[in-house]
Amino acid sequence: MNDKYEVFIKLLNFLRNRYTPEKIFKDFISLFAITLSNKVYFNEKNKKIYDEIFKSYAEEENYIFSALSAELTRLFCNEDEPYDILGDIYKQVTNNSSLKLIKNDSKMNEVGRELQGVMKLNKKYNNGKMVELNCGSGAMILAYASTLKMFELDYKIDLDVAAIDTDLINVFMTYIQLYFYEISAIVILLDEKTNKEIMRLYTPSYEDDMEEKMVA
Repeated sequence: MNDKYEVFIKLLNFLRNRYTPEKIFKDFISLFAITLSNKVYFNEKNKKIYDEIFKSYAEEENYIFSALSAELTRLFCNEDEPYDILGDIYKQVTNNSSLKLIKNDSKMNEVGRELQGVMKLNKKYNNGKMVELNCGSGAMILAYASTLKMFELDYKIDLDVAAIDTDLINVFMTYIQLYFYEISAIVILLDEKTNKEIMRLYTPSYEDDMEEKMVA
């Protein structure tokens, strides 16, 4: 186990006699992501998801989510550049990668191409436009952001992202990480069978860009 995640992993195990660490992790990620996204743009449907998860725990158990929030925030604050913290933790908790491969002829590719076109039309200044399909925990996006730093580009200014996945926890993990690293992004959940959009979340930086466009 990576020592820097030791406290976080221990917290996931505090209620092990009642819940698996994987369940605690996924429920926490859902609650945390919705809390952050509703600060940017309030969504009633997402609030209902939050309430349903939160109310499924006894009142004396809810402390665990506050403790996990504080520890995860500390982990992000200790990183000097974008790093896939949640991807690392996800693998330790589930023994699985958060990334799924897609076929080249997947309809999801069509959604990605459409979004890329919209980004090219809307973004007034940008050196890094990125559409990430099956974003997983956002590892590829974070790696690209770090690469921009190597070329003395500021990913907080020069990177604009559309991240797409059909797995809700992947969407939430990606959103949390892009939120903390202040990357301009829209993160979208698609239905796995129909590829219809179910949910979209905006980071604060993306929301700022939207306001600038409206003023212009």
